[in-house]
Amino acid sequence: MKLFSGTSNQPLSESVAGKLGIPLGHVEITRFIDNECRVFVKESVSGEDVFVLQSLSEVADQNLVELCLLGSALKDLGARRVTGVIPWMGYSKQDKAFRKGEAISMQLVAKFIEVAGFDAVITSELHSPNVLEYFHIPVTEVSTHQLLYAALRKKDVVVVSPDKGGKSRSELFARAIGARIVYLEKSRDTQNGTVSVTGIDGDVHGAPVVIFDDIINTGETAVKTSRFVKSKGATSVDFLATHAVLAGEASALLSESDIDMVIVTDTIHIPKRKMFDTLTVISIADELATQITDASH
Repeated sequence: MKLFSGTSNQPLSESVAGKLGIPLGHVEITRFIDNECRVFVKESVSGEDVFVLQSLSEVADQNLVELCLLGSALKDLGARRVTGVIPWMGYSKQDKAFRKGEAISMQLVAKFIEVAGFDAVITSELHSPNVLEYFHIPVTEVSTHQLLYAALRKKDVVVVSPDKGGKSRSELFARAIGARIVYLEKSRDTQNGTVSVTGIDGDVHGAPVVIFDDIINTGETAVKTSRFVKSKGATSVDFLATHAVLAGEASALLSESDIDMVIVTDTIHIPKRKMFDTLTVISIADELATQITDASH
């Protein structure tokens, strides 16, 4: 068994390799002056089970091409089986065409990964179950529910479902941790698309609240939701998300919000400039190492 790393999340790759008790594979990844990627695998992989860890985070396009080049190079060198370990499956939000004329981006990304030579994929908390339909190779999805729950300071919590799209996700999380769930009611301004929280179907007065989502992107939904539930008497609000995209000014927005604690995993590498005082990052390395070990047997 061998583990190689792309450049998108080297710290997580090193941590997973440490859990497995193996060194990272030797690979040289460089870019030409015009930014074209060049991959050179510097060791023998003939007949080996090989894993490549690469998150499709910013810049997603570059990291996807890098992943595919790694997969292709390893297969050309005679690897018996190549598995993509993709903690954050970028493009998973584009799992359908929202307007006529749009590409179904995730469908094409799945084809890229397969054509590159990958035999299987290990990933975590896909944005939509639709993503699985686009793959014709085995996909293992790692849950982070218990991992995130374990990081909470208070365990007797109420789960708040932030929006219609995340209802089933919130219900799965609430069921996994044995918590009560309430649902927010929202309205959307058809002129400018602004979403407002208008009501809640349960009582959160005097209770610590947890909001769970797969992604924290701009942070706007988290901030609006936390402000509303605190106005309804919630004693605290913790926002849990598997994938910390933290796009734009999200870190500044979250650090100045009513949210008591933001807990995320390291599926996406978070640079120092995006860190803030109320952010806690927990590692998914153990879970990935376990899946890799199981897949190699």
